[in-house]
Amino acid sequence: MVHPGASRTLRRRVVGWLFAWCVALSGASPSVACAQDDATAAGTGTAEDRAAAAEAYDRGTRALVARDYPTAAQWFETAFRMAPASAALIQAIRSHEHAEDYARAATLALRLASQFPRDRAAARQSARTLEHAERLVRIEPSCSERCTLELEGVLIELAPFFVDAGPAHTLRATFDGGTVERRVAGLEGQVQTVSFDAPAPRVAETVPVPAVSEVAAVVPAAGRGESPAAAASEGISPVFALVACGATAVAGGLLTWSGVDTLSGVPAYRANPTAAGLADGQSRESRTDVLIGVTAGLAATAVVLSIVADWDGPDAPAQVAIVPAAEGASVLVGARY
Repeated sequence: MVHPGASRTLRRRVVGWLFAWCVALSGASPSVACAQDDATAAGTGTAEDRAAAAEAYDRGTRALVARDYPTAAQWFETAFRMAPASAALIQAIRSHEHAEDYARAATLALRLASQFPRDRAAARQSARTLEHAERLVRIEPSCSERCTLELEGVLIELAPFFVDAGPAHTLRATFDGGTVERRVAGLEGQVQTVSFDAPAPRVAETVPVPAVSEVAAVVPAAGRGESPAAAASEGISPVFALVACGATAVAGGLLTWSGVDTLSGVPAYRANPTAAGLADGQSRESRTDVLIGVTAGLAATAVVLSIVADWDGPDAPAQVAIVPAAEGASVLVGARY
């Protein structure tokens, strides 16, 4: 006699395997193992890319069997980016439809139809998906110059795409000279053309350079009229502590910038998890770690110099002046030793 719990487990396994078999039979290729054969036969990408695409496709299939449709769609799109094949794109479209992300499914259907015009399975899937696109808004973007396009903070291609009707969506184009942002919204079935013009280049400001006499007036001469007793000091000059504090502030600013730059690359990597993106993220983390060590060392040095400096001695306090220059600014430090 079979235990009732074991019987239920067996039924779930049988249903799962039947679902997986149906997915394999309904795909654009004869089997999951052969799903990327068309890309391999065509010699698309390197051998490493094709191997990575096959692995991503297998992971997408496992997620599809587990009915984790958003994860399945992500893996199928990754497989397509590694080695473009109609089978991967078809499965990505179906996964998005199961996840009720019809805008993304219709966007991929446009790419499927344009990239594989002679593929019958691709044509059928594209036509079937685009039949329901009248409930969406089609956006046709263009840029006056080379640009990078983002939809709600996610990188997309400069090609027609679909969004849900009703709420406004943030569309951002980044050029070499700056960023332009638009809010797009529309009703079901509308087609909107969104054009981005590159921002005008910024004109560099000319900063007048002061005369030498003006600079000399900022920092008074040191050591004039001092007696031997006044020249004596029990500690080092405070100017060293001031310089160390300034260097610590500069290093701290660089550390803050590096940390923000490292965190800003996380969404792009999640949207497009490639080997190059991983190497870039590790490089940013290493740079931030080095800056942490440098900033900590400079801060410790500044503290020690501040302790041993003769702040109450006969030396006049150091004077610091910032003088504008043609290519930035100069920092002048004056003190009596």
